[in-house]
Amino acid sequence: MPRFQLPIAVILIVSTALSFVVFILTRRTEGKIQLPTHSNEEDEALKHDPFNVTKAEDVVDGYPIDEQAFWSRVRRGDSVPFVFVFVLTLQD
Repeated sequence: MPRFQLPIAVILIVSTALSFVVFILTRRTEGKIQLPTHSNEEDEALKHDPFNVTKAEDVVDGYPIDEQAFWSRVRRGDSVPFVFVFVLTLQD
């Protein structure tokens, strides 16, 4: 066992436990983000749909963007790192 490995491990465990206790004791129960449960007629911001983002830029070079093809390419790209890690593990 390397020198000072046990004291360093004990210090790390104690500091982790102390941090957790301080976190639990100092957390606030109020002040969290709360969504409105009712709306007034004068709340114009609630009437506006923030997800209505369709603009003229959604059409590129005169043809609409194919959303299904785009997401299939993204999903294919997500698997590349896993295949890379798999190949690296097989090289042993």
